Amino acid sequence: MVAAKHITALAAVLMTACLSGCGYTTLDSDTTASLNSSANSPIKRAPPATPSASTSSPSTPSGPTSAAAPNSITEAAATSIGSPPIAAEKVIEPRGRAYLFRGMAGLIYSRGMDQLANRINRTGITASVDTYLLWQLVANQAIGDYRRDPQPIVLIGHSAGGDSAVVFAEYLNAADIPVSLLVTYDPTRTAHNVPPNVERYINVYQSLNVMGGGDVVQGRRFHGHYASFNLKDHREIVHINIEKAADIQEQLVTKVAELAATPADVGEAVPLRLDVPATAAAELWDSGVPVAAHERDTLETLAADYHVPVWAVAQVNPVAKNALLTEGQRIIVPRHLNPMTSPSPISSYAPSEH
Repeated sequence: MVAAKHITALAAVLMTACLSGCGYTTLDSDTTASLNSSANSPIKRAPPATPSASTSSPSTPSGPTSAAAPNSITEAAATSIGSPPIAAEKVIEPRGRAYLFRGMAGLIYSRGMDQLANRINRTGITASVDTYLLWQLVANQAIGDYRRDPQPIVLIGHSAGGDSAVVFAEYLNAADIPVSLLVTYDPTRTAHNVPPNVERYINVYQSLNVMGGGDVVQGRRFHGHYASFNLKDHREIVHINIEKAADIQEQLVTKVAELAATPADVGEAVPLRLDVPATAAAELWDSGVPVAAHERDTLETLAADYHVPVWAVAQVNPVAKNALLTEGQRIIVPRHLNPMTSPSPISSYAPSEH
């Protein structure tokens, strides 16, 4: 009996030395004693490595020994070391440059552009704000910066600054440079159409405003995402405070921050033109997307399915809210462009005839 104990102790010493020589951690005496005292309880195994294609087929049992619960330090250690590390989810850093423009008497009436620029800067994206009169000077600098280091370009303007933002985009179009996002706050009625190098356009305006009221439309070769929101029924908003609305600014800041991770080339983009009811918030969708209805669907059921308000679906589809739809009937639903888990290209824009 004593000889058996000596043999067991000698085997433990030899196993420890062997493991140490193979690169495994040598266990101290206290740890060894602890493991020996719990020999009757199962040892927890580390999660197995994900099988590869070459090892995914089931293995053939080798008898009772292979089916037994693991009771050796060697097996537990080997399982832990052999497991691959868990890959951390890649975080896409905000990238881009934003150029904002105030309107006439902008230091008095367009200070919301300064607030918005500060909020964008806090996301890590460089944002500048200037008077609408300096758009060409800023555009020339933007062209140089883009050619040196291509990054998504954002243009935002209020009142006459909105007009300048559109002209800025036209100027970049002539230089074959894309604009990832163009936003106008109540531009004037003389604002130009949206040029074809713009991937996403959003207009927030009030058609009844004398100082603004610009209903900017798509240019002939424009093929991007278009969304126009008329706030004429929101009496709490006027031309000189429309760009200061905190909820709209917050939505824009999120769009700008996620721009580098948000692809614009996602299939058909149906233009949205919405009159936002007085009792509804201005949710800034990017465009509309066609969906196929099922038999006996209605606009109300589809709105619930896609988590959009019924009023928005009703405005973009010439169908009564409660009318029964037919199988496969094409219905337009407002949608947001969602960021991906991997970086999107700088642009899907292909230079074309200007």
